[in-house]
Amino acid sequence: MQYDELITAIRDRGRFLSDEQATAAAAAVLGVLSTRDLGGEAERLAAQLPDGIGELLLAEERAVERFDSEEFLHRIQQRLGGSAADAELATRAVMSTIVDAVSDGEKVAFVNQLPLGYSQFCFEQVS
Repeated sequence: MQYDELITAIRDRGRFLSDEQATAAAAAVLGVLSTRDLGGEAERLAAQLPDGIGELLLAEERAVERFDSEEFLHRIQQRLGGSAADAELATRAVMSTIVDAVSDGEKVAFVNQLPLGYSQFCFEQVS
């Protein structure tokens, strides 16, 4: 999947009005995810994502932390400045799109490395 295709998929899944909003959502979600301890899986996932997206998983320059899915959403909400529901929709849009953009093997490895409660965001929710 190319960069433009990935952003379009995030825009559509997240019901964003523009590519800029989708890009901001990707930056927020992947930026927060980059601060979470994923046992090295972030680097392998990033290597399979398009330029401009994969780097977002590696961009944060701080100590890697452990936090639950509730705190994950809270941090994304703070970055986006919207409601909790907006943060959850953005998280689902970004996470489900990135797992769809990588090989099946990487998808399984990434989802299996996620902490309890995070994998719910990796699958597109049809509404």
